[in-house]
Amino acid sequence: MIIERFVSGPLSTNTYVLIYGNESLIIDSEGDMTEVINFLKSRNIIPNLFIATHGHFDHILGINRLKYEFPSLRFLINKKDLELVANAESLAKYFGIRISPIILPDCYVKEGDKIKIGEEELVIIETPGHTMGSICILTNNAIFTGDTLFSGTVGRTDLGGSLELLKNSLERLKTLPDELTVYPGHGNSTQLGYEKINNLFLTGEVDL
Repeated sequence: MIIERFVSGPLSTNTYVLIYGNESLIIDSEGDMTEVINFLKSRNIIPNLFIATHGHFDHILGINRLKYEFPSLRFLINKKDLELVANAESLAKYFGIRISPIILPDCYVKEGDKIKIGEEELVIIETPGHTMGSICILTNNAIFTGDTLFSGTVGRTDLGGSLELLKNSLERLKTLPDELTVYPGHGNSTQLGYEKINNLFLTGEVDL
């Protein structure tokens, strides 16, 4: 499976395009998505799914444009974040950003759901904390963590989240294999094993 990363938007959100043969899906989006769209069209690839790791506007802002370019694209998110999608304009305004209303999801994902892309199977893990509906997306050798876990730090909880739930979610992530590559919602990728040793929020040296 090929993983391509694109960075866009005022909050520099990572968008990931996963490709397996002629199948593709997109994880998170901010900005106008022109680079992502051109990349896919240049390879004659039509993405099947768009999965948001959570409902904050900077991870779903591009879905309107993506849906326009790829009408068959289905928008998936955890239902617990539906209210955040519906009220995305309010959070954007908090950051001084004006946006149009975001289209609502086509369907929802929950703990344990499995999504196929080619021969690869993605597993949904509910990791509430940053938001109540935050998810991580697990593959054989990678995990897409949204704003739950970053390189060297972890997500904030003051925008509709829960500190206690984030702590529980991070403890759960620590049980996963060290070899997993972590693809976060912002910033560079890292290795889960490295974060277990060096991320002060995971080691407990810095209290959340």
